[in-house]
Parts: sequence; C-alpha cells; structure tokens
Amino acid sequence: MKSKFATPLILIILIGISCYTRAQEKPNQTSTVQSLNKFKLYLLGVGIEREQKISKQSSLYFSAAIEVVAPFYPEQPSRGSDVIRIDYSVNFAPILGLGFRNYFNLSEKENLKKSTTNNSASYFGIEYNLIAPILINKRYTTNYVHSISPVWGFQRNTLKNKNIELAIGPSFQTDFDRSRFSILARIGFSYLL
Repeated sequence: MKSKFATPLILIILIGISCYTRAQEKPNQTSTVQSLNKFKLYLLGVGIEREQKISKQSSLYFSAAIEVVAPFYPEQPSRGSDVIRIDYSVNFAPILGLGFRNYFNLSEKENLKKSTTNNSASYFGIEYNLIAPILINKRYTTNYVHSISPVWGFQRNTLKNKNIELAIGPSFQTDFDRSRFSILARIGFSYLL
C-alpha cells in the first residue's frame, strides 16, 4: 500500500525542486569549478564532503556519511518452488566515499547568462563507496561492501550557501563473497561551510 504512493510523491518532489531552482542571470560569471566544503542532508542520511577542483570543469570529492542502505540478496528457491526470493533489509550505515565529477554544461550556462555559483551545473562522474558491515534481517552481518558507480547528477544553487543535489546511477557492489548490481540514488541539500 505504501509503495503505491511512493513513486508519485517522489515525482512531485522532483518537479517542485526543479521549478524552485531555476538559474538566475549573472552577467559577470566565470565558468570554472570551485572547491567547496559541504554539510549534506540527504533524503535518508547525513554527511560531510570536500569537493576539490582539479581542472576548469572537474573535481575530486571525499565524503563521509551515515545513509540508508538497502542491500538485496537473491536466495535459492525453497520447497520445490522455481521462484527466486529476494532477501532485503533497510539499514543506516556509515559510508566513506571518493569520487570524480566532470561538469559538462558550465560553458553553456555561461553563454545563456545563467548562474554557475557553487558548481551549479550537471555532471557525469564515477563514485567509489566503502560501506561498513550491516545486519541483514537480524540474521547475519555483511562484510565491508565496496561499491563502484558511474553517476549522473546535478547541483543547483538555491540560496547564498545552499545547494540542492541529485545523483543517480547503476552500482556494482561486492564484499568479495557476493556481488550484485544495484542503484545509487541520492537527493538532498548541501550547506556550504
């Protein structure tokens, strides 16, 4: 019953955010990435991040967070059934991250006289996360999980020191005993320090 309303609610939230974060005109703007320190409030988590400029349109970032993790493990069919069951559990877990972002539309935004303050642009990148061991359905504990994800995302500057951020992409996760494909999805606010 709850999942029936989750998708429309998420779509309404995303449409509201995109309407609110329209870029404003800035005539004397440079189109380069900035180095930023961020305190992040995700939809389901909290963290800190250091984004370090490495070129005109690229940055490396290091992060530490406590986020919701929902690992899914397929289980073998039981009792003569051919149906593979999925075992899952929703947990909060400490996560350390390292990533690369290449902002691809900074110059286009500058040509349109739109703001690129605080890296307000879209990006492609790659992200590595180390997820601490978590308890699955009170039965067993995972090992450290390594996650590698190509991501697409954007940041939009809403107020002087605040950004709205979205990142999404496929994720390959392994603890070296089991491997699986999953989805990395993150939406939230950043407060610049």
